[in-house]
Amino acid sequence: MTDEPRIVGREIRAVIFDLDDTLIESNVDYAKFKRLVIERIASHGEPKGIYSPSETVVAIIDRYEGRMRKEGVPDTEIRQRLAELDKIMDDVELERVWETKEIRGATRLLKLLRDNGIKVGVLTRGCKAYADAALARTGMSGLVDAVECRNSDSKPKPDPEAYMKLVNALGVRKEETLFVGDHLIDAQCAANAGVPFIGVQTGDISEENLRKAGCVEVFRDVGSMADWLEGILLPVEQ
Repeated sequence: MTDEPRIVGREIRAVIFDLDDTLIESNVDYAKFKRLVIERIASHGEPKGIYSPSETVVAIIDRYEGRMRKEGVPDTEIRQRLAELDKIMDDVELERVWETKEIRGATRLLKLLRDNGIKVGVLTRGCKAYADAALARTGMSGLVDAVECRNSDSKPKPDPEAYMKLVNALGVRKEETLFVGDHLIDAQCAANAGVPFIGVQTGDISEENLRKAGCVEVFRDVGSMADWLEGILLPVEQ
């Protein structure tokens, strides 16, 4: 016998979670977030009209970086401009972090995983100060083994680099992990990393679209996932 459990047909030693709208209720003012980012981009001479607030900030910044590289902006200048955008996002994220609340069942789920010998990671495009404050505010800090944030030197999700860095920090193999999140960016990150993805409907993505993105399971929230796991976590027989 081994004490490592089997989930969705795999031997799982770590579960990696998105943060906002997965484990916590996000109070970040994303409209302000995007508006300020677009205004700063425009201040460097970019046509403001080609960036839409309806896009994700990921798409906005990725396209801006691509355009800078195509135009031959020096690497040092690109890094400086991206750092400016990071600072804007950091400030907006921290404005209301004191209002953070856990999503129903989040603490119970993390405790359930830890009690079964499964490590917990958090992968977020939020800044480290925000992630640390949000987890502390909700009492989940002590239930998380490792966090990978936007401020890391690795490429953020949906690129798999940040996921793999977190896998290494947790001391497990990629094949022993799965990813839980609420957004299509999370689903794409899981696909890029080659790991199963479990979707929760506490964001703004429909169950239909989550399933189209390749989810192995979709739950109303992480509390519902905890209910499911209580009946799934069984020891693996050799």
